[in-house]
Amino acid sequence: MISIKNLKSTKKRALATIGFITIAGLAVYYIGDLKKQNFLYSSDSDYRIVSGEAMFTETFTTVEDLAENADIIAEAEVISQENNANYERLDVYTVSELRLTKVYKGDVEIDDTVSVLETGGEFDEREVAKYFAGKPGSKLVNDDLGEPRITSVGIEGSIPMKEGNKYFVFLTEDKDDVYNIVGSVQGKIKINDENTLVSQVSPEVIEHSNLYFLQENYSGQNISELRNEVEHLIASSPN
Repeated sequence: MISIKNLKSTKKRALATIGFITIAGLAVYYIGDLKKQNFLYSSDSDYRIVSGEAMFTETFTTVEDLAENADIIAEAEVISQENNANYERLDVYTVSELRLTKVYKGDVEIDDTVSVLETGGEFDEREVAKYFAGKPGSKLVNDDLGEPRITSVGIEGSIPMKEGNKYFVFLTEDKDDVYNIVGSVQGKIKINDENTLVSQVSPEVIEHSNLYFLQENYSGQNISELRNEVEHLIASSPN
């Protein structure tokens, strides 16, 4: 038989548990809301952005996952880049030359440069029309093409890095000394002049995509938080 005293004690414990769960839930909600308030977004494009589609073999949801799959982890500045458009296939890719300013992982040193290839970039729609104007059956002539119409193409809304910008990057070696972003678009985030991390993917895209762990969790935060996490992972890695 449960005594009145024990029953009251049980109720107190239950109420305390409910209170703790409520407080914990509010804390999670508050922290999540605070991150949204701090979120920084800069598209870094003066042109309309067209989202290209791609098949992703893996979605990364932790810094540890990104780090494990990276050959190089570094902070870097884009010192030059080249857009390469293929008008026949209506696609474009960008090769950026990065100067490493801080290295966390990889057989590289500060001030080394690496070439990074990304799908996407800028192209002039007028050049596409000009290309097809020369094809049999086309009724277009060069005089009909009008003013330049520049478009930015980004995989899932993530445009390639921009010359002059600084980034925190997770890179994987491809071939011929060219690197790719880990997860295609997932392993990079911009660093502004105040050492704050900035998303180049809009909040609307992030809300409907599971690709942008870095942007969702670190945009608006000081870079020290990501630095500390990566340094801890590297220090504790058995390799």
